[in-house]
Amino acid sequence: MKKLLLVFLIGVACSATYAQTFVNRGAPVVVTAGGQMIVVTDGTIGSGSLENDATYNGSTTGIFKNAGLVVVEGSFVNTTGVANGSGTNTGQYFVKGDWVNNATFTADQSWVTLYGTNQQITGSGQNVFYNLTDSTPIGVGTKTQTNGDVTVTNSLWLASSEHATLTNTLLVSNPDPAAIVQNTVNNGFVSSTVGGRLVRNTNQKAEYIFPTGISNGGNPKIREASVVPANTQARYYKVRYAEDAPSVTTTTDDGYDITKKSGSVQSVNDVFYHIITASDNASPVDLSIYSDQIADGPWASIGSWRGTPSQWESMQDVAFLPGQTGSGRIKFTKGAYTPVVTDTIYALIDTVPIKNDFAFPTAFLPGGVGVPNENTYFTIINQGDIVLLDELSVFNRWGEMVFNNKREGTDKWDGHFNGKLQIQGNYVYLAKVRNKQTNKLYPTVTGNVALVW
Repeated sequence: MKKLLLVFLIGVACSATYAQTFVNRGAPVVVTAGGQMIVVTDGTIGSGSLENDATYNGSTTGIFKNAGLVVVEGSFVNTTGVANGSGTNTGQYFVKGDWVNNATFTADQSWVTLYGTNQQITGSGQNVFYNLTDSTPIGVGTKTQTNGDVTVTNSLWLASSEHATLTNTLLVSNPDPAAIVQNTVNNGFVSSTVGGRLVRNTNQKAEYIFPTGISNGGNPKIREASVVPANTQARYYKVRYAEDAPSVTTTTDDGYDITKKSGSVQSVNDVFYHIITASDNASPVDLSIYSDQIADGPWASIGSWRGTPSQWESMQDVAFLPGQTGSGRIKFTKGAYTPVVTDTIYALIDTVPIKNDFAFPTAFLPGGVGVPNENTYFTIINQGDIVLLDELSVFNRWGEMVFNNKREGTDKWDGHFNGKLQIQGNYVYLAKVRNKQTNKLYPTVTGNVALVW
């Protein structure tokens, strides 16, 4: 087994006051490639922390250099020294306690994994990581930025926990669309309070997902946003998911009155909304807001807070598409939309319905199971044959599109998907309907239908 190589030029001291805390006190400490260093806590007296302290007896030369594996069962504390990842010879840091940087940490190409339950990223120094992994038991614990912004220059891994920026920003500067990785799409996410943001750099014509949400009492509630830039010009986007539980139900906590809306908007979601900012308004994007249509209710489109005086206005021609596989969410997408450089608020809305021209069933019996023919399909009820069904999609509770009339080549869903009868329960449908006489689209229609057999 390869052993740890420590280079002592001045001397290493262990604190007598705090047993099992490793303090170098001015001594350069080097963990070479293939080497391992483990600072263990005894669970009672010892904290198991590692403190990089460069000033001792007049010395200011102490550094902590890691090209191997360093495991700290307590906190990693960079007090006054210089710590790094040893250039391209990448080191790994596994820290169970807090990450406290009060001096200079140069990430190089190192990988920092925070694997404790509730941990802080804090300190007066700049916290810039190359690779950062938030790892903890599913639904347990939060990684919290308690004292400033954090930058990740290569990849951010959201394994199974909440990363709370509070009022700070979390910047992923790598413009690779895959620079943020969710091990599970229903657990790893970023939360922010007023002023806080998840920020991503972009330079590709690909989807950049912002996995934002809240802990929701230990049951993660993730509602992503995403952008697909129209070109490869470098720019950035900032996103905050705002969970809102107003005491006065007509106004959001940030003051966006849901009763102030244009004539095409019937109602506005007062539970949550997204705040999105672009670095410039020179290029359009496909902008998407994600929703769980079972948990959130069957919203029909996206509205934005704008105009003078400001009000909620419907974003026209919004498409609805499947969300991330296994998430149970769908996404509403406004194509060729140009975000603005000031904070813009986006919420789910219902558009004004047209009830007299058409309707949809609330339940149906699937075909092929010995039930009457007249009730074996789910489709539009065309009152007086005055409308055309442009598009009809049906989604299950996991957000999977089980029917689409353009894909299947029929306007009637028989309750099957990939040749298999689907389980009983509620399904979400979204439809685009056009008036035959005027050729104009009605507001997007959405709702729930029960499949029973």
